[in-house]
Amino acid sequence: MELSVLIEPIAGNGFRAWTGEPFPVAAEGATREEALDKLRTALEARTQSVEVVRLRIGHAIPRSPVWPDDKVTHDWLAGIAAARQAADHTPDPWDDPAGAERP
Repeated sequence: MELSVLIEPIAGNGFRAWTGEPFPVAAEGATREEALDKLRTALEARTQSVEVVRLRIGHAIPRSPVWPDDKVTHDWLAGIAAARQAADHTPDPWDDPAGAERP
């Protein structure tokens, strides 16, 4: 598991490292590395008996777009399909049929 960690210098020439939810843990140390090591130890202890899972709720998201079923939408989608077909049959302006290099 990877968590984002904030590190900041604190008064007295030390450092504070901390995380937010779902595991709000903080640790301080004389050096940046010491603060991170202490934070890692605290997080490992905190997450020892915790299981992280993803839970899906609500309605599933449709795999294909849901469009209104009306004449305007059908005409619009037909226009998109025609533009795509025309673009597929139009030479690319960057392709030089003579094979000459561009400056």
